[in-house]
Amino acid sequence: MIVFSCLKNEFMTYIKEKTISNLVYDSYKEIFSKRTKYNQIKAWANSLPFMSDIIKELPENTGITIEYGIPLTSKSIDMVISGYDINYKPIIILVELKQWSYTKLVKSVDGIVRTKINNKEKNCLHPAYQVLTYAEILKSYNEIIEKDSITVIPLVYLHNYDLNINDTLYNSKYKPYYQKVNMYGKNDTKILKEYITSLIKYGDNLNVINKIDHSPLKPTKKFLNEIINITKGKKIFNLLDEQKIILENIIVLAHNSFTNNKKHTIIVKGGPGTGKSILALNLLSELLSNGLIGAYVSKNMAPRNVYQNMLTSEINEISIYSLFKSSSNFFKDKLNKYDFLVIDEAHRLQEKSGIHNNMGENQIKEIINASRINIFFIDELQRITVKDIGTIKEIEYYAKMANSTISKFELTSEFRCNGSNNYLDFIEALLYNKKTLPKFNFDFQVIDTPEELKKLITSKNTNNNARLVAGFCWPRKLYTADNQDYHDIKIGTFSASWNLKHGMPFAIRENAINEIGCVYNVQGLEFDYIGVIIGPDLIYQNKKILTDYNARANTEKSLYGLKTKIKEDIENKEYYENIADTLIRNTYRILLTRGLKGCYVYACDKNLQEYLKKVQNHKIVNI
Repeated sequence: MIVFSCLKNEFMTYIKEKTISNLVYDSYKEIFSKRTKYNQIKAWANSLPFMSDIIKELPENTGITIEYGIPLTSKSIDMVISGYDINYKPIIILVELKQWSYTKLVKSVDGIVRTKINNKEKNCLHPAYQVLTYAEILKSYNEIIEKDSITVIPLVYLHNYDLNINDTLYNSKYKPYYQKVNMYGKNDTKILKEYITSLIKYGDNLNVINKIDHSPLKPTKKFLNEIINITKGKKIFNLLDEQKIILENIIVLAHNSFTNNKKHTIIVKGGPGTGKSILALNLLSELLSNGLIGAYVSKNMAPRNVYQNMLTSEINEISIYSLFKSSSNFFKDKLNKYDFLVIDEAHRLQEKSGIHNNMGENQIKEIINASRINIFFIDELQRITVKDIGTIKEIEYYAKMANSTISKFELTSEFRCNGSNNYLDFIEALLYNKKTLPKFNFDFQVIDTPEELKKLITSKNTNNNARLVAGFCWPRKLYTADNQDYHDIKIGTFSASWNLKHGMPFAIRENAINEIGCVYNVQGLEFDYIGVIIGPDLIYQNKKILTDYNARANTEKSLYGLKTKIKEDIENKEYYENIADTLIRNTYRILLTRGLKGCYVYACDKNLQEYLKKVQNHKIVNI
């Protein structure tokens, strides 16, 4: 989307008259029917004049576009210069303008630097990464760029910045980005001017950018070929039995939805290990291959990060990242912005979005609004926080509100836990105090000490596919979140660190065996072997497994507000206690069902440890 555009000669006049920021602002208000922040207007007024000398020698009819909206995002590029090269081939230059005067290195996360914006220091995207992202998304989803072989050149101009080769922005950790993007500082104006002038030899009267803006929005052939190539032969894309049947049925429903021009909501129910995530990823690949625009969505960051890393390669990393989105991304989106959205772990969806949970209305409603076809994968017994609202009933309610057709499927076959459906039945019977505990054929062992549990899991980690996890019973301090030597979890003589906050995801990090993960790190994922430390929030008394919400660490927000309500709302105390009880049991249900080949357990409560020992040997069947 073009917010404002003009020819180069007009741009030079607007700069001279100091009216450019007002013109861009007026156009912004007309397009979006709302005002923008004063700081944005100030940025236009401060940064755009620096470009007047840079483009002075370009042809008079060169296209200048301010704030070009990047498809499938809420982001926009500061300036696009459009024209033709010396061979009269179309070209666009994406210019990311920065008012920064300094940056600091941020070691713990990828593609992030620290700088001062509006007198406040904050973490920001490395500008080379930022503009490279915009270029890759444009090239991946704009048909005319591919069809007309339009050259896309991303660059960064930090007009207040003393940039040199030893600068933070050229730190080796950012090399994958600045290698592909030219960056210029305040002392590089002559070089930048010569570079842009060498690229654009003829003006386009805005024809190139207008063609791009009116191009159909769908995956390009090149991008689709990349998707097909990287998914071919991947283990996570192998479907069995009912998974394949459901996939083919959904593909037909998607086709019919577009044929009939109707919105369609599809609900796929399935317990742990039934292949929900595998099916979700296959649907992402298949629907994209059919030329549709869509994304994989989840509340949990862990599965998104893991699947992104599984699918990325040098040539398609940024494009692949654009396919994986947080469930909080859709509250601003217009109706049917996406052809489809695949929502994994839909039970984790929440009402509000944003860091402070103060944005949007309802994530289920917003996702259905934003997509013509929405496919929800759900297991209601995996709701683990007070804020989780994902239920089949809730999805159906908002689907009906949107006049969306509803279809339902269920995955029942167990592919995790060595294919033992009985093991899943056993875990549910155990945790929810059912009368009969079914026998099972699976490597489930109760280990005498946490030290022995750590030793056993470490011995099983031959392929970096064994992990140690625990319940939320030990506090986690933010200032030690990246220190593996700080041991948050202490049980007698045993101690260990919670998983590191930054770096590669816990599920695939090479040295993660020396950390202990939580449910957020493993929900939606699977490992060969899982070791579970059951904290004191799960106990055994009076021949029943009970929960103790008071044993949860205060730093954990999954039960946020419940303790206060239990204490103050005497009339509804039992109701809130039942919510806390369910969430704790659901947490351990997830942790105890992450293993493909084995699950090893240590319980802090001595009575529970003894009870599990008897259960392990099938000495207890009927309760």
